[in-house]
Amino acid sequence: MMNLTRPRVIAGLLCLLLALAAALLLAVGRGGPLMMRAPENLLSYDVQAEPALAMSVPHMPDAAVDRPEPSAIAVTAPRIAYTYGYSFRLDRDRIAAVQERHLALCRRLGAALCRVTAMQRGETAGGDAGASLKLQVSAALADRFGNGLVAIASEGGGETVDRSIAAEDLSRQMIDSEARIRTREVLIQRLTILLQTRSGNIEQAVAAERAINAAQEELEAARAALAEMRGRVAMSAVEIAYATRGAAPVPANPVVEALRQVTSTASSSLGAMILIVGLIMPWAIVGGLLFLLVRKVLRRRETGNDE
Repeated sequence: MMNLTRPRVIAGLLCLLLALAAALLLAVGRGGPLMMRAPENLLSYDVQAEPALAMSVPHMPDAAVDRPEPSAIAVTAPRIAYTYGYSFRLDRDRIAAVQERHLALCRRLGAALCRVTAMQRGETAGGDAGASLKLQVSAALADRFGNGLVAIASEGGGETVDRSIAAEDLSRQMIDSEARIRTREVLIQRLTILLQTRSGNIEQAVAAERAINAAQEELEAARAALAEMRGRVAMSAVEIAYATRGAAPVPANPVVEALRQVTSTASSSLGAMILIVGLIMPWAIVGGLLFLLVRKVLRRRETGNDE
């Protein structure tokens, strides 16, 4: 029995050793224990993570870092309404032609970029021919449009006697209007929700409706003001004046000039005398009558005393 048991024990031990050897080989084939693989994973993570980060930085757009700045610039950017003034001096018979060419220049741009707001042509009180033209031109084209006006006037034989630019900063007014619009919209929304969810108290409902109507009126007024200011910023005003070129002055005759001054002075003096006499005459008549009356009374008293 002992001879048969010993080979079996040895065979069992051999099987156990073979099983352990197979397990070890399998573990080594898979990469070893967890503690052995941890340094490799950490090393591979460190090596791969840095290139990935380095690769991502160059491909980031430049505006990604400064993205908040454009919005800040847009808020604080000045909103300016410009008014351009031009004054041309031309021959009397060329004013109408130059003005029509200016109108044609505006019409070619179209109503979206140029609009006529006022036009006048005729004679002044002194008998001189004159004209005026008021336009609204896109702010982006105002400078080039003004150069075109000057060029047309020069081609028509005219000269530019005055050219001006006036600017009005509407930034603060527009920001205030935008803020007022936002607050009124929020107020109307809250009052509407309160009116819809509240029930029972009629007085509170009526008060809420009145508050909504008042806020709505203020909202419409703020929107209209903002729209008007936006239009002034988007479309610049262009005011054009046309005047006749006067003839060369003729040297005045000294004798004629002296006679004219004498006549003017004499007329002024005569008018002043007539005015003074007209003011004094009534009082002189009244004073004379009083003097005669007092004198008559005194004579009667003297006559009575003599008797």
